[in-house]
Amino acid sequence: MSKYNKKISFFEILSNIPSNNAKWYIFEFDAIGKAPNNLTMSEFEDLVLNSKYGYQMSWDELLKFSKEIEDINNLILVSSTTPVEFDAIETDTEDFLVRLEIDDSTFWELEFY
Repeated sequence: MSKYNKKISFFEILSNIPSNNAKWYIFEFDAIGKAPNNLTMSEFEDLVLNSKYGYQMSWDELLKFSKEIEDINNLILVSSTTPVEFDAIETDTEDFLVRLEIDDSTFWELEFY
């Protein structure tokens, strides 16, 4: 991720979101770095892809995890008051608080609801 030809980290992007007690769900994830819970990155990516409601994290867990990520190829991250299925991410946004998408480390979009 870059801004003015300077790389922006996952943690820096998350720093634009106020601290919170919301539940966060990772739906797609392809990155370089250290996965949580002593998983390999490949294991974590598979776990995320096979989770019906995404991989759930607290805000503190997400911030800690973000500091371990060097580069992101693909990410869909949602904060929601209720679990949501991947297929409904585009249409069922009424319970969303925040949505972050990162694509190919060059584009990111942060939406507040």
